Amino acid sequence: MTETGAVTPPATGPNRRTQVLTGSVGHLVEYFDWSAYSFLAIYFSRQFFPGDAESVVPLLATFTVFAVGFLARPVGGILMGRMADRYGRKPTLAVGVAMMGLGSLLIGVAPTYAQVGILAPVILVVARLIQGLSTGGELSTATAFLVESAPAGRRGAYGSIVNVGSSLGKVLCLLAITLLVGTVGADAMADWAWRVPFLLGAVLAVVAWWIRRSAAETLVDAGAPARANPYREILSAHRTDFARAFVLTSTTAAVFYAWSTFVPTWAILTEGLNKQSAVTISAIAFVVYGLVQIPLGLLSDRIGRKPMMSAFLIAGAVATIPLFLALSDVFLTVLAVQCAGMGITALMMASLGTALAEMFPARIRVLATGTAFSLATAIFGGTVPAIGTALHERGLDLAFPIYLVVLHLVALPVVFHCRETAHTPLPD
Repeated sequence: MTETGAVTPPATGPNRRTQVLTGSVGHLVEYFDWSAYSFLAIYFSRQFFPGDAESVVPLLATFTVFAVGFLARPVGGILMGRMADRYGRKPTLAVGVAMMGLGSLLIGVAPTYAQVGILAPVILVVARLIQGLSTGGELSTATAFLVESAPAGRRGAYGSIVNVGSSLGKVLCLLAITLLVGTVGADAMADWAWRVPFLLGAVLAVVAWWIRRSAAETLVDAGAPARANPYREILSAHRTDFARAFVLTSTTAAVFYAWSTFVPTWAILTEGLNKQSAVTISAIAFVVYGLVQIPLGLLSDRIGRKPMMSAFLIAGAVATIPLFLALSDVFLTVLAVQCAGMGITALMMASLGTALAEMFPARIRVLATGTAFSLATAIFGGTVPAIGTALHERGLDLAFPIYLVVLHLVALPVVFHCRETAHTPLPD
């Protein structure tokens, strides 16, 4: 009998394609639905929070609810991580995408403040909590599932596929919203059309759920009783690896959200960049980011995870301040800066998920990595806009890139002390 917590042999042939589709399409839908809220907040905020025509209070309240989703992610990372390690990756992935679809559906059909009063924002908060729980466990579960499905020597490439899915999901969401605004106009978007992307996201979640039902489970003896308390095992036998995982994911989360979402806003705040240009720049940057993921994942399979992570940290420490100083209100300049920043970040994102999965045995793999990822994202990733904006308001514009550089430097010695896992068997 196979030891509880071991993984099945890698999939082959048509099954391998199903495994890749399961991990990538589901992750695409997750981030289509997750991103719709931030992209559409400017249109639907007054539907849930009353305020004068010139007031920014409704939008601020809407973004406060957005932050609630981030606060729910650590809980999702723990709950869904435990589920994935106990009952299997496949049911956890199905539950995760179903929860995301439910959250989108609730927002898409939610009554407005004018219709039901305070119940409207309550529904919005509940929906965002459900989405946060889903997202908290999605990345680590999908990464573990793909890494465990990978053939020999391709774990890095398979692990990087989740980032292709997330970037494509964000780009498709942005394109859908742009096309909808161009078709119905801004007034209709604020009135009713903002619901369409949420409802579309709910439908896509059903499709992803159906696809995930046909996947092969990668965890042997899923559902068997645990051999020991997994939380105690992580904090005792794997305490050092968990601490390293948290430090590395904290730096990565902060840097990723800085380059992917906040840099265009920073250019608007500090240089007067046109808002529509910022949206276009972000879409192009995400396309570039997605295109380099698999090649970089393959490179990590060839040269190892540590060289990739070290290159990210060194390049980021050297280039971050000059790149921020180069920002202006010129479209091509901001595009070049954001693509450069996201290109550097891709070095880490294409290898980190796989490296963390390779640190832990299968019986605690998703719980350990999901907890580290979700805590780091909530604490360091979700606070990037607030930190950057607060520093700008105090006239300390240079302090923000310095903060990012410090995070790079803190993580650098951690990478040096990590063991290389690319060319060793995946631990059972």
